[in-house]
Amino acid sequence: MLVFTYFHPYGRILWLPFHWNCIFVALNSWRVANVYVDRFRSDQLFKCSGEGAQQQQQQQLRHIYDQHFYVMEKTEFARLIRLGTRETFRKGETVVNQDCENRYVRLVVKGELAVDRDGQTTYRLHEGQFMSEMGLHAGLGLRGTVTSCCSVKATSEEVELVRWDRTELMHLLELHKSIERSLKAVMSWDIVSKLKSQRVLLTSGHIDDAEHWTKKRREQNVARYATIVRNMTTHPDYLTVRKDQLTKYREIHQVTDHDHVTALKNIGWTVEEFESGIKEGQLDEDMLEMENLGYQWWFRSWWKAL
Repeated sequence: MLVFTYFHPYGRILWLPFHWNCIFVALNSWRVANVYVDRFRSDQLFKCSGEGAQQQQQQQLRHIYDQHFYVMEKTEFARLIRLGTRETFRKGETVVNQDCENRYVRLVVKGELAVDRDGQTTYRLHEGQFMSEMGLHAGLGLRGTVTSCCSVKATSEEVELVRWDRTELMHLLELHKSIERSLKAVMSWDIVSKLKSQRVLLTSGHIDDAEHWTKKRREQNVARYATIVRNMTTHPDYLTVRKDQLTKYREIHQVTDHDHVTALKNIGWTVEEFESGIKEGQLDEDMLEMENLGYQWWFRSWWKAL
């Protein structure tokens, strides 16, 4: 088309379509280059070409992908991993403390961790499982910080995790819907495996008082829901569009109307205010986050998600 519009039979150059075609060529070239860069990066991630620790990490990520993320394209998995940060913990070290603010979603790459509520182990985390996902499997992409409903400690000699900033991860999922769909599928299976691990823990003899364990597990579920509601009410624009996902979450985790009303009451909201999505003096954590962390961080978080 560039040749045709430049050497047009009319005997003069058609500059308007020529310029538009130049723009189309540039855009498509960028898209093609982006695809090849993604493929190259994914090949580098799965290619065991390094030495020592680097090669071991590549093998671990390939194993994680083959066993737990196979529903996701390799290029998308590589993009997801590149956004995260690797962490290492030793046996007995605490990853997250109960009732403390936490702005990270984590994936277990290696090792085992214990999840405790008031000192009672409610379940254990193993390779390929997530922590602090806070309803992401139901479409609740919470941003910013959340209050941890439990403590998580390493029980293996060495535990390796991948950590994502919650806001940066949500930006990635907003820009790449295919990654969001695949990740929700992975996390749905993760929820099932956690429920199975709870039954195994209960029948293995590690739980001395089954009634106390059940009580603490129920308290943990209620506290997690209260944290989700608190986070949603501090993001006004988010609250109005995620109520259907919250209803889905309640159905999955058997959150009663009483639990819902209690959670709202504890943060000073009424049911009517929650339904309207508006409350006098309501905070906007998105604006506070930009002010506290800086606009450069905000723009960089979007850039990293591209």
